[in-house]
Amino acid sequence: MKNIALVWALLSMSAVLAQDKHSAVGNWKLDVAQSDFGSDPAPKSVVGTISADSPQLLSYQVHSVDDKGKRSTASWSGPEDDSKHPMMLNGKPVGQMSAKKESDGTIVRHGEDSTDGSTFEARGSLSPDGNTFTDEITEKSKDGKESKEKQVWHRVAKPAS
Repeated sequence: MKNIALVWALLSMSAVLAQDKHSAVGNWKLDVAQSDFGSDPAPKSVVGTISADSPQLLSYQVHSVDDKGKRSTASWSGPEDDSKHPMMLNGKPVGQMSAKKESDGTIVRHGEDSTDGSTFEARGSLSPDGNTFTDEITEKSKDGKESKEKQVWHRVAKPAS
């Protein structure tokens, strides 16, 4: 469950970035040292590329290497209107996710994992300079067990103009 939840959270972070006054298009890296994964092991590395970030379309891809060295690629595309759209893991659908912006700029995302029945809610915000994103994630397993984590992302590069 946690591997899928991490992927869901990683993908959903781009929805938050896209809603701020700064463009989120570009490359991002998860700061594993500043992040808190609760009782789960930290991944070895996670990077993401956001290729579109308008209210009509978010599109991104995330590449991760877990603590055991297993690689995965996750992607999501959809509008920022709280409607659910498929999340893909290694080219296969693994659930649904939605994103919606609150009046204070926070993006709230909800996801459902079709493989194990878990759900998550994530609340994320972008730093004033547009280069750091912090995401607070609460996941619930099918049996009701709750876990929390915090992810800190840093912008690696913006695309050339």
